[in-house]
Amino acid sequence: MPKEEIDDSQTFRKLIQIGRVVYLNEGPYRGKLAVVVDIIDCNKALIDGPCSGVPRQAFKFSEMFLTKYLLKINRSQRSKILRNAWEAEQINEKFAASKWNQNLEKEVVRSNMTDFDRYKLGRARQSRNRLLNRVHNHIRKQHFKALRVAKMKKDKKSK
Repeated sequence: MPKEEIDDSQTFRKLIQIGRVVYLNEGPYRGKLAVVVDIIDCNKALIDGPCSGVPRQAFKFSEMFLTKYLLKINRSQRSKILRNAWEAEQINEKFAASKWNQNLEKEVVRSNMTDFDRYKLGRARQSRNRLLNRVHNHIRKQHFKALRVAKMKKDKKSK
């Protein structure tokens, strides 16, 4: 797949286009990936998720997020061809390794935390920060001590 050339003067970097992989954020298929197969009008697109279990259907642009992934397909391609292009581009693997997906997984873990889990996390952060501050202050103290010693040696030589 050829890389999209990025023009710095361009405001939007991800455009709705045929072959654009989208993340669905509304409805029964929330959290799944699909690909834009056809653009219906200025508010809706025909999408299909051949490898994520999303059937071909019309979906509003306001109910999807655009990803940076783009498949090279023609307008209204069949699901079999979409699946082959999807697997050739390894979209599932790329998205699973992306920072976006890691943040989504982190959000799920945080939402499932109990009050006690949040308390333990806070205490762990406190102890980590206490340790980091102790090490930082020790290194800083050594640095300023070395500067004082160097200045004293310089003053002795100049006398």
